Amino acid sequence: MIYLDNAATSYPKAPGLGQGIAWHINNIAGNTGRSSYSGAVYNSKLIYETREKLSELLGCSDSSQFIFTNNATHALNTAILGSIEAGERILVSPLEHNSVMRPLTYLQEKKDVKVFYYKLNKEFEVDWKDFQLQLQHNKITKVITTICSNVTGTILPVKQISELCACHKIPLIIDASQYIGYRKFDLTKIQASAVCFPGHKGLLGPTGTGLLWLNPDFHLDPIMFGGTGSKSDSIHQPSFLPDKYESGTPNISGIYGLSLALDYINKQGFENISKAREEIVGYLFHKIQEIEEIIIYSNLDLARQVGVLSFNLRNIPCSEVTHQLDRNEIAVRMGLHCAPQAHKLIGTYDLGGTVRISPSSFTTVEEIDKTIKILKEISYGFKR
Repeated sequence: MIYLDNAATSYPKAPGLGQGIAWHINNIAGNTGRSSYSGAVYNSKLIYETREKLSELLGCSDSSQFIFTNNATHALNTAILGSIEAGERILVSPLEHNSVMRPLTYLQEKKDVKVFYYKLNKEFEVDWKDFQLQLQHNKITKVITTICSNVTGTILPVKQISELCACHKIPLIIDASQYIGYRKFDLTKIQASAVCFPGHKGLLGPTGTGLLWLNPDFHLDPIMFGGTGSKSDSIHQPSFLPDKYESGTPNISGIYGLSLALDYINKQGFENISKAREEIVGYLFHKIQEIEEIIIYSNLDLARQVGVLSFNLRNIPCSEVTHQLDRNEIAVRMGLHCAPQAHKLIGTYDLGGTVRISPSSFTTVEEIDKTIKILKEISYGFKR
């Protein structure tokens, strides 16, 4: 199989990941933070060391600010539902995933929260005048934005957005799902209240792993309560990080897998992995333009693009394109990609979405060449 759906989840995973997780499941017994026997101590140390690896990768000085979640959706729900109160006014980008829009829609219906969108032009550039006006005239209380779109791959200027939010003393929640692991991200350079991301995409880890980085100055109520292995004499939730937001048994074996993936990234060198992926993405962008009947919706400037290509073949439903690729053992994704607002922005909502290709650093030139060949055959076959 040629796998080109890394925007959904990475494949292949970091080498040795599957065997490592199996080893952990079969050999390490016990929970974390609950007991004093060897397996439990091992797992507690594992959780701590994985936080430390994340801190080193992302430039954070205090690893307790990383909260383990089930995925980025869980992290975003924790940040959104735990911080937004009745009547608040929220500004978002028009590229947001349903992991942002669905909890906000719930809050609109239940707590009279108002949601506003800042504008992007046809080149996906922020209309800064509009952004400033929105913050002031709409009395925005929080901003939520993705760093880059899972539909088009477009990178948004989150550093400038964070500086504007800080200037107006407005909390900023960032969805970094499609960015962390692909491009260098330094938490010290971004003035954010919360940053949410998964372990199973750019970090090459297993599914069921996610992270919420939390600025300790950001007030956030837990959305889940229960055992943490700490303050067990009290029926009140612990007030300190990370325990305040980590009730229940974590995905310990999954976190072990994430730790192995971080080791792989460190051993190979983040910059080397990122460069290899950028080279194959550049090759894809060059070759895809050879197809006469293609309509490309993503910007192809690698400086402003993380490596996600959305397109359609003229007069061919995206579902048919995907079906034909699947028949040739090429895995891509089609549809609205859980981001209907983004498709409304690029004009593909009524078409049922787009075909999306997202390579990884493991993708080869030969795999791209075969994919282009099959797309040309599909296009020619329907045109004829």
